Amino acid sequence: MKTLLATGPGPDHPAEMEQFGRLAGHWATVITHHPADGSPTHRVSGEWEFGYALEGRAVLDVWRWPGPQDLADTGRTADQECGLCVRIWDARLQLWRFTFHGTARGDQLHMYARQIDDEIVMERATAAALVRWTFADTTADSFQWRNERSTDGGASWRLDQEVSARRLR
Repeated sequence: MKTLLATGPGPDHPAEMEQFGRLAGHWATVITHHPADGSPTHRVSGEWEFGYALEGRAVLDVWRWPGPQDLADTGRTADQECGLCVRIWDARLQLWRFTFHGTARGDQLHMYARQIDDEIVMERATAAALVRWTFADTTADSFQWRNERSTDGGASWRLDQEVSARRLR
């Protein structure tokens, strides 16, 4: 797998690669789920790992929940996920092409992403909703992530999920 992973951004678009590349490393997460049916929110621990790939032309990440400590206590659960994300900078379109592969439920999502001010916003449209995933408040040691959905063309947004992450050393 030496060809898959890279030690840093490639020479073609280093500034753009740093948008996601600054997340390279291993993160502990707390994931808060906000059920659409109004039932109480619930939290679970998780992990998120980011790294450069494909000669520095992509950023990969793997995320999973529950984290190893919770999984050891509960065993496999219906609310478990382990997913792979592939992000590739498209210089022609000046945005990121993003694909998520969720292994627990067989999810596959395609999105586009771009930096807006200090946030990275990923978006997609489904038949029933607009969906956006946002990385915000990113520092060297922490970031926030939101999963939001709009069923009225973007006039209003409902928070489905949020993640608080802290870097593991």
